[in-house]
Amino acid sequence: MPVYEFADEASVSSLSQNDAARGADLAAQAERQPLTNLAAAPGQSLELRVRFFESEIGPFSLEVLDADHLVLFRNVWRAGERFIQGALVGRREFIERTIAVAFRGATVSTMSELLVAYDGDVVASYSAVPQTNTRSDSSEFRGELLYRLRLSAPASALELIYTVTDLPIGQGARYLGWLTLLLGLSLSGGCYVIYRYGIGQITLYRQQQDFVSAVSHELKTPLTSIRMYSEILKSGWASEEKKLSYYAFIHGESERLSRLIANVLQLSRISRNNLSIELKPVTVGELLDVACAKLSSQLNAAGFTLNVAADPEIRDHEVLVDIDAYTQIMINFIDNAIKFAPLDAHKQIDLRCRRQQDRAICFTVRDYGKGIQKNQMRKIFELFYRSENELTRETVGTGIGLALVNQLALAMHGSVDVRNCNPGAEFSLTFPPVKNG
Repeated sequence: MPVYEFADEASVSSLSQNDAARGADLAAQAERQPLTNLAAAPGQSLELRVRFFESEIGPFSLEVLDADHLVLFRNVWRAGERFIQGALVGRREFIERTIAVAFRGATVSTMSELLVAYDGDVVASYSAVPQTNTRSDSSEFRGELLYRLRLSAPASALELIYTVTDLPIGQGARYLGWLTLLLGLSLSGGCYVIYRYGIGQITLYRQQQDFVSAVSHELKTPLTSIRMYSEILKSGWASEEKKLSYYAFIHGESERLSRLIANVLQLSRISRNNLSIELKPVTVGELLDVACAKLSSQLNAAGFTLNVAADPEIRDHEVLVDIDAYTQIMINFIDNAIKFAPLDAHKQIDLRCRRQQDRAICFTVRDYGKGIQKNQMRKIFELFYRSENELTRETVGTGIGLALVNQLALAMHGSVDVRNCNPGAEFSLTFPPVKNG
């Protein structure tokens, strides 16, 4: 490196050009002599001579001094003499401030562990979760190796080792996860809907088969009986006493066929949304009289008696109904009570009418049979539903009567329900109150 040597004219003339040994002393003297003192006196001249001598500076090195300290040093050669420049650094403070602070502030610290190694020996370890165990070798790390980095000089002996302990889910992965979940739910929902639809179609098909079988039975049995008794009457084989019973039987069976045909036709209209309902105000007394007139022959043929009762104050109360639909509902109620009544049951049916607390009018038909099982109370109003198997059933019916009752009641803005009594069951038909009624 260049050294600037300052001297007056007398001093310069006394120096030898090859006197290298004294050059160093002169250089030191020049460093100690202030530049302001080198000003020439009046009448004197100042000569500036530049003298060069070699010096060498080595690179910095970082070494471990002991368990708690690092030493950062370099070699300096000047005028043939070796000097050591450096500093003593606390190992823990150095690693904490230069490496650990940056590591903890990075996102990678939440998913990885950092080992700081010196020549393969672990000197420190850092992770998001504090570790209780210590490591003595760089091979003793948890998880998978993510990245290894050797620091640049002078700290090239230090190596940073990142290991993966817990990879976080990225935004794309979250989006893909939610999309997969939605697709899975959609697929599962679609499969469930298809499954339920298939089960429903299979159930409907079976119910339709049962309905066809029931209708065939309901048509074939009375027609056979009517044909047999009519042939007997035609041939004149019956006595006068038998003729009356034969006529009554033919009349009863023909009425049963008429009710069956009416139900089937009504079902056809409902399936085509061609149900014609004409609501008009009718008093409760008139509705009870119509029911008694329409049900008397049906009850007499079955040997039942009808007990009619209503609150006197509501007999003149008006209800918006369709007379034909109301009559068909009552006929189905009575027909259902007669069909499911045991042979030893009390052969009486109660027809009642009362006003509820919300001013709605409720007609009830109660029998004294065996009642209805609780798990079938809502199902009996489903189309084609029958509580008995078609091959083993003991009662007649097609499974559409109560379903038609429910549809007709809804068409008149009413509702139907059933509850068990002790004994028997009670079917109810409720109409909403008439405005200003």
